[in-house]
Amino acid sequence: MRKVLMLILDGLGDRPCRGLGWLTPLQAAEIPSLDLMASKGLTGLLHPVDVGVPPGSDTGHLSIFGYDVVREYPGRGVLEALGEGVDLGQGVAFRANFATVKQVNGKLVVIDRRAGRISGEDAEELAKEIEEMDLLNGEVKAEFRHTLEHRGFLVLRGEGLHPEVTDADPHEVGYPVIEPQPLVSRAEKTAKALSEFLREAYMRLKDHEVNRRRESEGKPPANIVLPRGGSSKVSLESFQDRWGFRPAAVAAGPLYKGVARALGFDVYHPPGATGLPDSDFDAKVSKAIDLLEEYDFVFVHVKGTDTASHKRDPELKKRVIERVDLALERLVDPPEDLLIVVTGDHSTPSELGKHTGDPVPILFYGKGLRRDDVPNFDEMSVILGALGHLKGRDVMPLVLNLSDRALEYGLRPTSKALRYVPKASDLKPFRV
Repeated sequence: MRKVLMLILDGLGDRPCRGLGWLTPLQAAEIPSLDLMASKGLTGLLHPVDVGVPPGSDTGHLSIFGYDVVREYPGRGVLEALGEGVDLGQGVAFRANFATVKQVNGKLVVIDRRAGRISGEDAEELAKEIEEMDLLNGEVKAEFRHTLEHRGFLVLRGEGLHPEVTDADPHEVGYPVIEPQPLVSRAEKTAKALSEFLREAYMRLKDHEVNRRRESEGKPPANIVLPRGGSSKVSLESFQDRWGFRPAAVAAGPLYKGVARALGFDVYHPPGATGLPDSDFDAKVSKAIDLLEEYDFVFVHVKGTDTASHKRDPELKKRVIERVDLALERLVDPPEDLLIVVTGDHSTPSELGKHTGDPVPILFYGKGLRRDDVPNFDEMSVILGALGHLKGRDVMPLVLNLSDRALEYGLRPTSKALRYVPKASDLKPFRV
């Protein structure tokens, strides 16, 4: 049986870009390692959730890992909190972006959903102003924590809270902040607390000295926080129980650590890994190779490709892809017991700066696998790949088959993981 290294490049897919001669960043990039793997491997196009559906990063990953996001999706907030090691308890959590709004006829209209991708000291200083609040006359406690760039998460704690409320984030600029509404009657208290948090956060942030300075420098102020993705404590079947692998993750972004922890992965954050385009990709790949001594499934996440796309900088995305490819050079001649999988969790076209339903390329590489005739790893070349069009739910069955772990259909399983060949140590011997 083979071990598995799965590399997911966030927002990998793209569309032809004017600045790159109408090539995608993958097509324009010099990627000899990935091209060699494609030429000696199996390729195709992956729809991480479904055809034409723009995945979130969380739903894209969960689907690729073999979870049904219609039935099993826990919500974004709890995954962000898990990524930072926060015990949610009985509270409810929301993903929350710093954003820029302006008052128009009494409404707060969103001008920039990421406040110019604010980061560093500015974001940390503003976060201090809203890190704790008493809401609804002290019945609800609010905790806000900044994580990376414009990102953070909000936790509400108190009796009688329920996460089923609408997002305050309109998800597009030019639209007003949305008054949170309960989706079920049990969530009325949560909606009221969230509305109070929004108003209080705006009042604390709008005239903050950091924002006054930013405006004087021509930068957008981070004068509100937009919550979305309400969720409560997660309870998902572990990846090991579902698929039989002992898994580890190498990641820097809070969401991706959270997804991994929710599924029972051991999570590692090597020095130099930032979750940004300047991340040390060599350190991530090195750590993954080391972990394969102890684990039989290692997931490596790369965020820099998606960040470049949201910045609408296809040239930066191309350079990030090239640096990742350089880090993969040592894996072009893998050991015989290793299966390498490379794909993305969704497409983020650089000229749009947002997620779309375009499929992403996927590659399976290892010694002794069948090959197709695809010479390059990019969105157009893999259209001719032997795997054709896949959906997220197809990935793990393929991983099991190509790692020689799949159980023959019709056999009765001998363990909780229904689709893998159990280790001898899992089996209870018959005694005479």
